[in-house]
Amino acid sequence: MNENADILKQKAVFRKMRFPEDEELLFEIHRQYDEEYKLSRTEDDYRVQMEFYSMHSGIYHPLVLLVGDKPAGYVRCYDRISMSSCDIVLMLDLVYILPGFRGMGFGRILMEQFLAFAEKIKAVRIDLLADRDNEAAVELYRSLDFKGRNRYQMIRFMKPNQELEEM
Repeated sequence: MNENADILKQKAVFRKMRFPEDEELLFEIHRQYDEEYKLSRTEDDYRVQMEFYSMHSGIYHPLVLLVGDKPAGYVRCYDRISMSSCDIVLMLDLVYILPGFRGMGFGRILMEQFLAFAEKIKAVRIDLLADRDNEAAVELYRSLDFKGRNRYQMIRFMKPNQELEEM
């Protein structure tokens, strides 16, 4: 860890994104993510996505870690319900550390802040999916007391999506 990373971490601010004020910030994060993972979306695709997020703002929680005015990390999660316990369960749909902030401890900061958010909204459980080959992420989740379960993730696409089917 270098001194510069320590200074950056001290400046990090975690907060829930707001619509429409943070729409451009969310665009920026999604564009970088899509570029990195070679997903192709048009500006119209992004607009539709933002409208969808805005329409579901009661259950959708876009959370960002900022260093100054630059996004360092992003969590996309949403509420689910546990039918057996009648409680809120958070589905952690995406954890993304932007390339310029990797390897400096921002993933841990982002996840610790996310866990505090989950406690604040009284979630009783957090579900997440992690790619098995993303060893750094899996190790981080385990260090934060996430447990693996012996289950398959199974997906059935209801309409064709070649990019997602290949992931």
